[in-house]
Amino acid sequence: MTKEILPGTFRWIGQQVSGIGTLDVPIGTVSAECVVRHTGGTSYRVGRIFPSNAFVVERSPLRLLYVRRDYRGYRAAAGHVFADCHWTVDYDHALGRKLAEQLNYRFVLLVRLTPRANRSHGAFERRVAPDHVGSELCFADRRIVDKWLGRPPRRMNPSGLIPDYTNSVEESFGLTLKQAGVWGYAMGEVVPVSRLFRRLCGS
Repeated sequence: MTKEILPGTFRWIGQQVSGIGTLDVPIGTVSAECVVRHTGGTSYRVGRIFPSNAFVVERSPLRLLYVRRDYRGYRAAAGHVFADCHWTVDYDHALGRKLAEQLNYRFVLLVRLTPRANRSHGAFERRVAPDHVGSELCFADRRIVDKWLGRPPRRMNPSGLIPDYTNSVEESFGLTLKQAGVWGYAMGEVVPVSRLFRRLCGS
């Protein structure tokens, strides 16, 4: 028997994002232009929000929302980009704001997460590992991927501690079809940009 995958389910979303990996989606950046160049997407302004505060990059089939790391209106920006949910979600920075500040990333990817899993990661988003390297973009490490998938933080070394974030190692993480769907769902709706967005000049 063939399992039917219904539209809107996590497995269906996983099919839509097939071929896109964790190294295709920056979580921190110095500018919209860097994300556009890396993804091959197109950047858009979000409603009346200044692009210096938030912008969207459409990289079909994803719509990626980036906000200034210290922008307090990020939830309002999320309201323009993410569809309404019938359950409670947190809109949070994929790369913690304190980490982004230490790494000098001006913009951070905003994602939609379950509150319990999201908040369990807060204590581990404060320190950058000493071996980090400077670059225009950064990507998710293992702990951030766990957060993205709604998992609590895991202890991943012999000392029993969760390692500090480092952007010195870029690693692609394999996901099951359902996990890919959860990952894609967290980034937003798998649909084209709407009339709420105006293309940014030069993108």
